[in-house]
Amino acid sequence: MKKQTLAALVMLAISHTALGVDFTPQIQSATPNVVFILAEDMNPRLGAYGDPNAVTPNIDALARESVLFTNAFTMAGVSAPSRAGLITGMPQHANGLQHMRTATYSHPYQAVPPSWVKGYPELLRRAGYFTYVDTKTDYQFSKGPADIGPFTLWDAHGNYGNIEDLKVPPAWQNVDLQGKPFYINLNPQITHESGIFTQENAPEAFKALPVMWDKLRAFYTLPDIDPAKLKLDPYWKDTPEVRQELALFYKNISVMDQQVGNIIKRLKDDGLWDNTIVIFAADNGDGLPRHKREGYDSGTHVPLIVHVPDKFRPAGWKQDGQKDERLVSFEDLAPTILGFTRTAIPSYMKGINLAADNAPQRELVFSSRGRMDDISLRSYFVRDSRYQYVQNVDKTPNGAQIAFRDALVTTRTLNDAHKEGTLTPEQESWYAPKPAEELYDLQSDPWQLHNIADQKSSQPKLAEFRQKLEAWRNETNDTSIIPEAQMVKDMQNAGGKAYVTLPPVAEINPVTGKLYLASRTEGASIGYRFDNHPWQLYTGALTLPKAAKKVEIKAVRYGWEESQSVVMAINQEGKSAQ
Repeated sequence: MKKQTLAALVMLAISHTALGVDFTPQIQSATPNVVFILAEDMNPRLGAYGDPNAVTPNIDALARESVLFTNAFTMAGVSAPSRAGLITGMPQHANGLQHMRTATYSHPYQAVPPSWVKGYPELLRRAGYFTYVDTKTDYQFSKGPADIGPFTLWDAHGNYGNIEDLKVPPAWQNVDLQGKPFYINLNPQITHESGIFTQENAPEAFKALPVMWDKLRAFYTLPDIDPAKLKLDPYWKDTPEVRQELALFYKNISVMDQQVGNIIKRLKDDGLWDNTIVIFAADNGDGLPRHKREGYDSGTHVPLIVHVPDKFRPAGWKQDGQKDERLVSFEDLAPTILGFTRTAIPSYMKGINLAADNAPQRELVFSSRGRMDDISLRSYFVRDSRYQYVQNVDKTPNGAQIAFRDALVTTRTLNDAHKEGTLTPEQESWYAPKPAEELYDLQSDPWQLHNIADQKSSQPKLAEFRQKLEAWRNETNDTSIIPEAQMVKDMQNAGGKAYVTLPPVAEINPVTGKLYLASRTEGASIGYRFDNHPWQLYTGALTLPKAAKKVEIKAVRYGWEESQSVVMAINQEGKSAQ
């Protein structure tokens, strides 16, 4: 059997080399490649999750070759804080990354996480992985969704807003993998909230978005979605226009499904499937009112489908096609990816490593919320397998005006009916000031419409959740209690700008001839390149390439501007530099 397997690998390598692409190192790597597909703004509206309206044959097929997690939740109900928590493996309030978003604050800023926090792609690079991201980042310690963040995270990246990148191509075919196993983060964006904007309702500053999405949709086959057959959420008004908007959302999901199908097909065609872990998820709930930006299940419950080849499965991992009903937090994903790739997991990542043999079961998932655009909506959320507890610091109604959300037909219809007084009590509650506490029995009230916090029978459960929330907040430095204006002032220099990382220092050891680099800024990561080759991440003393004529070095601390580059000439013997 081993001889047959080796022969098959050799034949695959020969065939790909003949085509001009050789994936032999990635096919034969002892550690898995990882492709993480992170869709935008979507609850589990997929056929694999039982949604009868979804036309998602490709993701449904992926689920049959994977484990489908039914209870996966993000740490925030909106993209930037969610992605910030995901990339660092820490709750966003512990990093100062909780506000939506730092780049659009009245005084824009780059948040500065603790100096010892690193994005897990950088940790993968340190472990010998090639890392790539296509377009969407939005990590809060960068300059916005289009900025890829610190250069030390990625070996290569796509181009934000480029139509070819929006089609989500198989990136491993388009870059030099440098003979390394790869971690590739792909971000299908068509399901984003703006994907259901029209020319008529898009905010003035975003009129180009409907044009872009129409252009992208034209590359795909759109399903025939009958708006009349769609089941609407009970907190929306039922109108033909609302149904049309939801139907467009399902069409966008189908486009995303076709993009995922292409990724899976190319992995298989390139012989990479049996050595690649594939993770499919979304960054937060639907881009529709009472979903995105909320901490309820509607804002944080997302799909999570994980394909793990047989040879990488830990003990206790479910079989292909099975469902896993355990609670999963996005806090678990970074340590899980590091675990599968045999990369050391830093102590500040407290999530569960699902790649471990017989990984423990999570009892609770936590999330938090800060400012949304111009509105302060600070709340904390705790959920177990049956109940969700909410503690509201800010009492502003969840339905307060947010310009981007208010452009949607579904939101405008609710706002108009609210002004007219024609909403049901459940719908009207979205516009009411929030109570100090909320408690929902998810078994009898899955839509979370009936707050039972004031019921006498709920008092023991409330006391239990208060204690658990307090313990969670005590585990971290909860920066949410710091006024954002003060946070920004503390993160910036006297001129109101981001600090600049100091240039690193280099020395060639006279005994070994190796190059040593050191940072002058606490917690900064250092990069280097020889003779204008791609930037590499410095992890220890370097042997100088014999033909190298110069080395360029620079550094960056997350949330700071990167340093100036320092260029050193290398003499022909490679023994010294100047």
